[in-house]
Amino acid sequence: MSIRENVWFSQIFYCVEGFEDLGSQGRMCNFANHALVSLVHGLHQKWNHLVAYYLSCGSTKAERLVQFLNDVLGACQNVGLHVVATVCDMGTNSVKAIKLLGPTRSEPFFQFQNQAIATIYDPPHLLQYTHNLFLKYDVQFKSEHLENHLPVISKWEHIEKPYKHNRYFMI
Repeated sequence: MSIRENVWFSQIFYCVEGFEDLGSQGRMCNFANHALVSLVHGLHQKWNHLVAYYLSCGSTKAERLVQFLNDVLGACQNVGLHVVATVCDMGTNSVKAIKLLGPTRSEPFFQFQNQAIATIYDPPHLLQYTHNLFLKYDVQFKSEHLENHLPVISKWEHIEKPYKHNRYFMI
């Protein structure tokens, strides 16, 4: 996420904060304007915890995202957590990082220390991208339920029109 550039002196750590901080890869002299946050969320119990954050100048490249992910997964396994999935947005660098890890559409898992971990894109971004694609393109598919086997075209207006009609009844 984007953050405002700001430099200050930390009396607790007795150093100047606000520069790039790439965790195990060190600190840089560039002003940080992006933050990358890693959270761990319980699957069977309701809990979540911030486990790492990285401050960078500009967006984080895919190769570095993979390094950060490996650091976080290693730390999680070292404390006994069993990670089953990763969730990320659909940004260009995130998609490239997932591809570098090796999962495919038919096999959406990658291996980390002999454990299969699923890769998932977060639902809000999936909905946003679906919306944006519907606005830009019509969707064509063949229906198994129609006897004529002609392609069926679905458009954004097919979603928008019933929504506008029904929203008055939802209040």
